[in-house]
Amino acid sequence: MTKKGRKKASDVFRETDYVFGKAPFKEAFPQIKSVKVTVEETGDLGSGLFSPKSKVRKYNETNLGEFIDCSNPLCHNGGFSICQILRDMVQEKKTHSEILESCQGFEGSPKFRKSQRSCLNHFKVTVDVEYSPTL
Repeated sequence: MTKKGRKKASDVFRETDYVFGKAPFKEAFPQIKSVKVTVEETGDLGSGLFSPKSKVRKYNETNLGEFIDCSNPLCHNGGFSICQILRDMVQEKKTHSEILESCQGFEGSPKFRKSQRSCLNHFKVTVDVEYSPTL
């Protein structure tokens, strides 16, 4: 969660009860031996004159959650589902994918008193998967 109390996609996911529950990465994707994810986010990444306009983050099977969060400090429920991308890749048995994702969040005041608009941040996502040989 950001300093101003705006929840990101991963916060909302953690706080939601799902009928089929939530599983750690190795349980959710037993067929994946390793994964490398590079996310380049572009858009509003902070306030101030010298705030960067793009940011690169790297993930693997040890630090990957269901969502990659948006860095826009005004964005509520921001980010995208990296695990949905992985589920699609596993289903199609793909080892490499490059995808453009838009932020699912929206901008607005903390108490939703001012008008809201979709967050304009977007993500260039590169995923490389190595599958386990036994599955």
